[in-house]
Amino acid sequence: MQGAAIRKKWWKRRPVVLWGAAAAACAAGATSVLLWKSWVDRTPFTATIVSASADAYIRDGGHGRAGEECTPNAAGETVVIFDKSGKHKLAEAITSRTGQRLPDSYGDFAGYCYEVTRVENVPGGEGTYKIQTGGGTISSMSEDDLRLSANEQRQGFKKTRIPADD
Repeated sequence: MQGAAIRKKWWKRRPVVLWGAAAAACAAGATSVLLWKSWVDRTPFTATIVSASADAYIRDGGHGRAGEECTPNAAGETVVIFDKSGKHKLAEAITSRTGQRLPDSYGDFAGYCYEVTRVENVPGGEGTYKIQTGGGTISSMSEDDLRLSANEQRQGFKKTRIPADD
């Protein structure tokens, strides 16, 4: 008789066990969605990195007229993109060997040598990336900025002011 009573009590608790298992599965699913962040675009993209250098070489020996070709300071250097921790290399490319002089409408950057480097197959979803050019200092850049077109980034030079040396 005692064995039948134990079985009968277990059978009565079965719905509680099933509801508990269902709740645990839902909690595990919700946790995995929050950790994975399924709404984040993780598709690889081509990062666009622009730079402007003041003392670049003018190709034709001219006087730095707007639109002339120039050789940027970092010409032929390796650009490496790391994850946000700066420990894992994600992608790399070689900087352009040619640039173009910026016109007077670029204010403080007028006459600077403007160049564009495109780094392909950068994994998306990091939010912030660490960028290193030529083995130098590492700087941070947001994914949104890396996804901007070269023209959008170039227009940013019109608004940016170079801080005065102290």
